[in-house]
Amino acid sequence: MSIGTAGSGSCHNRGFWSGLLRSYVFLVILAVLVPLALVQPFSGLLSYTWISYFNPHEYTYGFTRHLPVALMVAIPTLLGLLFTTERKLPTFTRETFLLLSLWIWFLLTTANVSQSAELTHHWVDTEQKLGLVSKTFLMLFASLMLVTNAKRLRHWYLVTAGIFAIFATKSFVFGILTAGQYKVYGPPNSMLADNNDFGLAMNIALPMFLCLARTESSRPWRWVFRAAIPMGIVTVVLTFSRGAMLGLLILLMVWAMKSRYKVLGAAGLSLVVLILFLAAPQAWIQRMETLRTAPQTDASARSRLRAWEFAARFSRDHPLLGGGFETFTQPLYARYAIEETHGPHSIYFQMLAEHGIPGLLLFLALIASCYLSCRTIVRDLGDKDSPGHLGEYARMVQLSLVTFLVSGAFLGRAYFDLFYQLVATVIILKYLASQERDTQELELTESIDDVEFDHQLVQLLPHTTR
Repeated sequence: MSIGTAGSGSCHNRGFWSGLLRSYVFLVILAVLVPLALVQPFSGLLSYTWISYFNPHEYTYGFTRHLPVALMVAIPTLLGLLFTTERKLPTFTRETFLLLSLWIWFLLTTANVSQSAELTHHWVDTEQKLGLVSKTFLMLFASLMLVTNAKRLRHWYLVTAGIFAIFATKSFVFGILTAGQYKVYGPPNSMLADNNDFGLAMNIALPMFLCLARTESSRPWRWVFRAAIPMGIVTVVLTFSRGAMLGLLILLMVWAMKSRYKVLGAAGLSLVVLILFLAAPQAWIQRMETLRTAPQTDASARSRLRAWEFAARFSRDHPLLGGGFETFTQPLYARYAIEETHGPHSIYFQMLAEHGIPGLLLFLALIASCYLSCRTIVRDLGDKDSPGHLGEYARMVQLSLVTFLVSGAFLGRAYFDLFYQLVATVIILKYLASQERDTQELELTESIDDVEFDHQLVQLLPHTTR
């Protein structure tokens, strides 16, 4: 017993000093990133992306864990955006209009909460959530101004996908060491902390790994993202999330269908699924087996059904403006004689209850518009040797949207940062595709002019006679 106590104290001390060292290292990094964001706001956008998804301060010790690090980088980035010459106005597309309309609708539904006696009990939560969502949208429009070319788009996704590749590697190693008996989670106190959210995010990241594995000119980077694909799949499995697992299966099916070699893709999909079920730990198999009897026996599934019933009944009474952000509250559940459950458990029912039918329609229209725009880009540029690989990025967005729609049916993550990054990517891709088409048309026009000039020159030259 004494040996165990001594060992525990030693481990605790090592953990303390390790955390303290990470704190000082993080402070040094932050001291570089903050002024850099002011001078080079695109670097600030990359830093903000890293902080938002990776939550590096959560791996430190002491006061650094409570610093508003995202805000500390966002403010100089936005200030630098005002003065930099390396920016453009956000491209006004169909998606830009829908995104702005959705933001304005959020403001209206929030204002309605403050004026409604039935809803004012959650006004503080609604106001706080509006602030968080508005911060996401503000940085989203900053990205539309700062990602001005294909090179910057690539760097943005190298950072984003790189973060999830690190998560996938850590989770894969953890799963091997523990024989897959325990769930994996995202960074603590983050939007990825819950295993379900982590599984959703990893599903969205898988097409990013595929895109970069195909498009990167650097062989080491290509191999990094090729290795991240199977580790990411294993990570989704290790979350033990049924919603994420369904999203993964649909993603792999669509992935195989969109492959040039569909028969080979289908065979590969079957092999992956077979390996998953043969190698999966018993605890995971038991968890997945509850899908068949979930509505009758599983408390989590029953809570989802109660949340969906509440959303449907509440929307009949509030079809236009809904109940605003965070409307799934105990007083409102009690009004409909439904047992309270935590959260909306679906992006669709979440939008319906919180922002009414117009909010849901705007949300669905935004997703549909993004998918259709990507299809157009793939059709026009997908098979061409595009310098920026725009067709591959468009395919990436399509696959990520598919898994978001499937997994999101069981998760209340309608305001997921990673989803809105995909929306911004579509707007950026449309701008870059337009630039590329203009360049191609100009080159074609110049080529035709050169041919016509050569023809006219030949006509003017004196003909030799015999």
